[in-house]
Amino acid sequence: MNKKYTLSLLTLSLFVPGGLNAAEPEKIVDNTKTTGIELSIYNNNLAFVKDTRKVDLEKGDNKIAFVGVSSQIRPETAMLLGNNLKVVEQNYNYNLLTPDNILRNSVGQKVKTALYNEQTGQTAYDTAEIIDASYGRPVLKFDYGIETDFPGRIIYENLPEGLRTKPTLVVDVKNTDKTGDQNVELAYLTSGLSWKADYVADLRKDDTLSLNGWITLKNESGIDYDNASVQLVAGSVNQVSAVQPRVLMARNLKMAAGATMDATVESAAMPASESLGDYYLYTLPVKTSIKDKQTKQVSLMEKKKVKYAKEYKMQSPLYLGYGINETEFSKANPRVIYKLNNIQADGLGEALPQGTIRFFESDAKCNTQFIGENHLNQLAVGEKTELNLGQAFDIFASGKTTASTRISDEISETSVEITLNNAKSEAVELVFEQSFGGLNWDMISESLKSEKKNSSTASWTVKLPANGREVLKYKVRLSKKGL
Repeated sequence: MNKKYTLSLLTLSLFVPGGLNAAEPEKIVDNTKTTGIELSIYNNNLAFVKDTRKVDLEKGDNKIAFVGVSSQIRPETAMLLGNNLKVVEQNYNYNLLTPDNILRNSVGQKVKTALYNEQTGQTAYDTAEIIDASYGRPVLKFDYGIETDFPGRIIYENLPEGLRTKPTLVVDVKNTDKTGDQNVELAYLTSGLSWKADYVADLRKDDTLSLNGWITLKNESGIDYDNASVQLVAGSVNQVSAVQPRVLMARNLKMAAGATMDATVESAAMPASESLGDYYLYTLPVKTSIKDKQTKQVSLMEKKKVKYAKEYKMQSPLYLGYGINETEFSKANPRVIYKLNNIQADGLGEALPQGTIRFFESDAKCNTQFIGENHLNQLAVGEKTELNLGQAFDIFASGKTTASTRISDEISETSVEITLNNAKSEAVELVFEQSFGGLNWDMISESLKSEKKNSSTASWTVKLPANGREVLKYKVRLSKKGL
């Protein structure tokens, strides 16, 4: 017989004291009843949790208490999947068992008090009524009067009703199937789970690099996810911005525990990747456990012999706009650019999620040194990227305008001289760019051939000899006509 599943969007109803099945005892379903956990984790502090647990259901009305859901759950997104189940009501109970909540929920109750006398070494016990607990400070009514700053301890004979040790989702369902065990899947969105990518690029002597990618998983959702199947979604999904008071409260209830780091190297089994609509999906090859307050690293990729190009690029500090000229600069250094092409022929050829890429290179004594980092935007197959790692120390330039002539009210001509210096022991190529402030421009003369990068910028590729220099001279006509 084919199973018929009912997918119901659970209706949020916070702190409802009763319900359709108020007299029905709760079926406590904690994490020991879990038969499967699936996590789809997004870049922007969002995850889709699918938590399957075995529930012993009666035919008819049942009240199921899912103990140990995320403390940052978005209850309005919760869905229940089961065999012939109809959702009647749902309550998310995040009123956790904490000292502050015990005090606040005991207002109006009688409690015992204990006051220690340091001089006598004796403890005096008494009875008081809690008449207020604003801001976590109890106001106690004794037979002798009211204490607003009682220096002793409060002893509770009983715990208030409704407090739970873990966040709990209570669902009233009607089971039209037979009595017995059934796997029920609770699916919901939650904050507190996130991932990011980090890359290590190790430069080699043969103008290639090795590229290792790591995925860092972070769990601050308030619960553990044991033996979970994990998928990572690259790309930012749109979310409606709204104040989530339950999330804010959950954050306030977090325990001040230090995060742990669990580094896992899976060089032989990398995450499988596939497209998902306009996003990219990475599936971890094996199930993994992500503890609360834990940061875990798993290997994303490992590429050898990746081709790259290194380029020195400088934007001229001279501003050559009509009637407004920066006439001179004494020293400027070029940016150091590393260029990658995401194709198989260059040793890549797979979608790379956004992250931080860090470059390392060996010095003359074969010691590995860090040489810079930059943000890598999400890189599709066939896409190119340029990464700026800083400025070159021993390549520098100076320049000035040597002449400026106004031809008419709309046309002027400017002559420029740029001296480019290379203090390195090897020859280099430098890309020098000059912007013309959005004006129409024509190159009248130049000592080296330029290229038109775009409508407002000229570019020269200059070969600089080792420990040498090159002087670039050009004359440009600038015009406001047609603007």
